[in-house]
Formats: sequence, C-alpha cells, structure tokens
Amino acid sequence: MTIRKTRKRTLLGASLAALLLGVTSEAVVAQDFSPAIIVNDEIITGYDIEQRRRLLEAAGGGETFTREDAIDRLVNDILRLQAARRIGITPTQQEINDGFEQLSRGQGRDPETMRQYFQSKGVSNKHLDQQMAAEVAWRDLVPRTYMPRIRISDDEVAEMMDAEKASPTEAEYLLSEIRLPVDERGEQAVLEEATALLLQLRSGATFGDIAREKSTSLSATAGGDLGWVGLSTLSPITQKIIEPMTKDRVTRPFVDGDEVVIIGVRDTRGPGNNSPASYRISQLVVGVAPNASPSVASLALQQAQSAKARVTDCASIEVLKDEYLPISGDIGELTPDQMPGPVRNAVIALPIGGISDPIRSNDGFHVIVLCDKIESGSNKLPVKVQENEVRRELTATKLGRYSAGLMRKLRREAVIERR
Repeated sequence: MTIRKTRKRTLLGASLAALLLGVTSEAVVAQDFSPAIIVNDEIITGYDIEQRRRLLEAAGGGETFTREDAIDRLVNDILRLQAARRIGITPTQQEINDGFEQLSRGQGRDPETMRQYFQSKGVSNKHLDQQMAAEVAWRDLVPRTYMPRIRISDDEVAEMMDAEKASPTEAEYLLSEIRLPVDERGEQAVLEEATALLLQLRSGATFGDIAREKSTSLSATAGGDLGWVGLSTLSPITQKIIEPMTKDRVTRPFVDGDEVVIIGVRDTRGPGNNSPASYRISQLVVGVAPNASPSVASLALQQAQSAKARVTDCASIEVLKDEYLPISGDIGELTPDQMPGPVRNAVIALPIGGISDPIRSNDGFHVIVLCDKIESGSNKLPVKVQENEVRRELTATKLGRYSAGLMRKLRREAVIERR
C-alpha cells in the first residue's frame, strides 16, 4: 500500500510539473520508470525497454522489433557490463565516444549526424552511450580474459599455410556472419529467431546493423565482417553450404556446433584475381528517413537527381557538399567489403570520374563520384608477414568461440526476474 501511495504522489508531482512546463500528461505517462526486469539485482525499467526498442528500429531501417527483442538485448548488455566490472573494466566516457565514432566512421557516417538521427527517432544520447559501453567493455573483457589461454602453435600456422599452398585453385569468399548461441531456449527456438532476422534482411535491413545488434561473435563490432576467407578455413558444414553460392547471397540459418549461423556472401574470387584493392570516392547525400512516405521519398530523389546534374568531378563535390548532409564530401579509400551492397555494385561499375545515379540508404540518396582506383599489387607478402596474418586469423577465431561460450555461461548462471 505504501508503494502505491508513493507512486501516486510521484505521478501527481510529475503531472503538475508537466502542466507548469507546458508538457502534455500523455508524454509523462508514456515514460514508464517502474522496474520491469531485474538481472542479478540490476533493474531494467519499462523506459529502458522502450528506448532499446526504438534504437533497434532506428538501426534496422524501419523494421519492427518487439518488447521481447529489446529485453533480450538489454539483458545481454547488462550481463556483459557486470562481467566486465568484476575484473575492473568500466569504460570511460572517452572510450565510449571513441567506440561510437569508430562505429559511425565504419558505416561512412559522421558521428554527430548519426546521434542526431537516433535522437530524431526518440533515442536519448544516454541510452546510446549505455549500449556502446557494453560493446566497449565486451571488446576489452574477452581478449583480457582469454588471450592468456590462447596458444597458436607453429604446427597450426604451418598447417594453414600448407593448406593454402596445396590448394592454389581454391576459391575465396568475402563473408559476413551473424552467430547466435544455442542457449537455454533450445536449438529450434534459436533457429526461429535467426529465421526472423533473415526475413528482416530480405525486407531491406542491413546485414551489418543486425550483426552489430544480435551476433555474439567478436566480428559483430565490425558488422559481422570476416573479410576474404578461403574455403578450406571454414568448418565442414559451412564449406558445404557456401561452396555453391555466388556473390550477394545470404544463407538460410544453419547449426554449426553450438551456434546458429547466417552467412552473407558479398563476393567471390579465385587466387589469381587481381581486382582493384580500393576505391577513392566522394559523395553528395540528400537526407530522407528510411521510413519516409512515398511522396517525401520521391521529392528527395528528385533533389538527388538535381544534385547529380550539378556534379562534374570530385572537385565539384567539395564545392557543393555544404548544401547537403554533413556526411557529404570526400569519403577516402574504401575496399569493396567496406561498402554496402548497392554502393559497392555501383562503384565497381563506374569508370574513374564516373558519377552514379542516386543510391538509397538509411541516410537518404547518395550521388557518388569515383575519384580513383588503387590497384592491388600482385606480389605475395613476405613469408614472415603471412605467418603473422595467419596467427591473427587463428587467434580471432578462437576468441570468437570463447566470446560465444562466455555469453552462454552468463545467461545460464544469471538470476533474471520479471515484474
């Protein structure tokens, strides 16, 4: 009874403050600060859940996410932060800012513009920072905890290098991944969750955004990017599924060990392929929300077409960029695997100095100019450098397995109470 009275007084006080400040009572009621979930004595409020749901939908390009989707992500984040604090890891504000900037730049976006976009969707800076803190803490926790256990023997390195030499005609695949641990819900439930993610991809959500939000692999921080991978380095089940696939295809969810996996094949190549290693590009971007009405989107497209008519070369982009979104201008050098699929397809088809038709993204319509192509060298790396690359690859693979295993352990041991 005492609790009820306290809550009534609190709501009455909030309503009075709202009237004095000119805020509607509807806005006050919409913010539910009562406990909804308790994770190892740490509270998740209804407001936290709504903030995460909005963040997911903003990052997912207009896809719909449920309350349970938001709860699942929040629980994982709290468990990550709790595990990190137990060994003395607490991300500083500067580390959080750096992490957000790295994420933004990796998507070719200005950090401040990205924050403004999320704010326009009702996501507070505080919630963005909380989510990023969990990512930063986990990236520190996993290597600090498990690197001392990882031993990459000379035999492992030699075996991988010999496999590459023994298979000179082996195809390579430019891959991205989403990995979900088979947890206490069981294999079928996780497969159903992965199938729902696949439907989001087919509806227009980006692979990288879903990987960052959902995948438990260390590659999640890079949008699931694995880079170019030789077929022989993959698990047997993955080899069987990937081998017949062509570029710009996504697998159905499949079980690989104790994880459910979705693989995106962004490109394929043979060992003799000497395609351009990177492209220097500039852009003008006309802003429009991903869920804008057809009439608004059509108007933005017309503006982008007018922008294209004004562009003559990369130098003209620099003259015009201040009239468009802040992410307009010189992007620098990007490899194909760093570009979203539609951008990559357009850029690769352009001659140097070529200008693309408007390309739609979550930010709006992009008009892109290919300023230069930087060809890759045909010479092989020195043997010592190759060995170091192999060691890094093997280490990343083992860390990824430890990361997934630790998250399963944290979920299994957690005391989670619903109110």
